[in-house]
Amino acid sequence: MPEIPSAGQLTLLVAAIAMFAAAEVFSLLRLWGGQERGRIPAKASLYWGITLGLCVLIWHSVRRGNWLPLQDNFDALLWLGLLLALFVAYTQRVHPLRGLDSFIVPIVLLLLVAAAIFGREKPHEYVGDAWSWAHRMTAYGGALAFAVAGAVGAMYLIADRRLRHKQTVNLASLERLEHFTRVSVGLGFPLLTVGMITGLVRALDMHGGSDLGPQWYESPKVWLAVAAWLVYALVLHAPMNPIFRGRRAALLSVVGLILMIGTLVAVQYVPSTSR
Repeated sequence: MPEIPSAGQLTLLVAAIAMFAAAEVFSLLRLWGGQERGRIPAKASLYWGITLGLCVLIWHSVRRGNWLPLQDNFDALLWLGLLLALFVAYTQRVHPLRGLDSFIVPIVLLLLVAAAIFGREKPHEYVGDAWSWAHRMTAYGGALAFAVAGAVGAMYLIADRRLRHKQTVNLASLERLEHFTRVSVGLGFPLLTVGMITGLVRALDMHGGSDLGPQWYESPKVWLAVAAWLVYALVLHAPMNPIFRGRRAALLSVVGLILMIGTLVAVQYVPSTSR
C-alpha cells in the first residue's frame, strides 16, 4: 500500500530541494556571469542534493516495508528527479557539456517539489504491468540500437582491412563509421541499462511474479545481458581509453551484438516459472 511521507521525510526533501536550487544558482552564475569560481560550489550542491534525496528514498522505503520503486506518487517523482540528477552528475563528470546542468536541474526541482506536494496529499499505486512494459520496450529498443552499432562495426572492420591491404573501399570513411558506432551505442546503452534495472526489479520483487523464478541469477539470459552491457560500456567509454578505439571498438560492437542475439535466443528457450 502507498505510504504517506512523514514530516521528517518532507523536511529532508526540502533540504534536498534547497541544495538543487543552490546548484542551479551557481550554475547560472557560471553560465551567464562567467564566474568560474561557481563550478565547485555547483558540483558540491548537486552532489549534496542527490545524497539527501537518496536518504529520503531509503527512509521512505524502510518505513513502508517495501523497497520496490514507483509504488506511489511520492516515490515515483523522487526516482525520476534523482535519475535526472544522476544523469547530469555522470555526464558532467565523464563528458562535460557546458550549461547542461542549468537546463536539467530546474526539471529536477519541479519533480521534487511535485513529490512534496502530491505525494503527501494523494498517493497513488502504480500498475505492475508498467514495469513489464518499460522492461520490454527499453530492452528491445537497446537491442535495435546495438544491431545498428554491430552492423556499422562490421563495416568498419571490412573498410579497415581493405585500407590496410591497399584495396578499393566503397564504404564511408573510418571516422564516420566510428562516430556512427559511438552514436548508436550511446543510444542503446542507456536503454539497455534501464531494461536491466527494470528486469532486476521484476526478478527481485516477491510480489511481482518474475518469469525467471527464484534462481533468476543463474539464467543464461541474465549472464548474456550483463556481458553485453559490459562490452558496450567499454565501447561507449572508448574516447577515454585509446586502447578500445578504432578496430577494437568496432570488434567489441560486433561481439556485443552477438551477445545480444544470444540473449534474445535465451529468452525464447529459458523456461518460465511464473507464480
